[in-house]
Amino acid sequence: KDPWFDITEKVETVTISEMKSQKDRDIYPNVDLYSASLYYMLKIPMDLNTPIFAISRVVGWAAHIIEEKFAEAAPKPALYRPKATYVGKYCGPEGCEYKTLDLRK
Repeated sequence: KDPWFDITEKVETVTISEMKSQKDRDIYPNVDLYSASLYYMLKIPMDLNTPIFAISRVVGWAAHIIEEKFAEAAPKPALYRPKATYVGKYCGPEGCEYKTLDLRK
């Protein structure tokens, strides 16, 4: 077994126990608790943890958008959300370069 996995299991056990004793509730972590340990065991560089996590969420986000936008079969009440405009630097679909953490400002 990997030491990171062992630590994660211990964190899970202690957290469940503490939540039960302090809040009198059975609260369990979701699958994301083990993400960092899994990425480490797969030898994925640590500075890619957040991008990989976000990428894995895109499918769910897209599904929610489709569900909300095109739910003609079973319409739901409208959701009102403010419009947002991206103000960052756009480098084009193929012009972006990934910078490791030590090269960022």
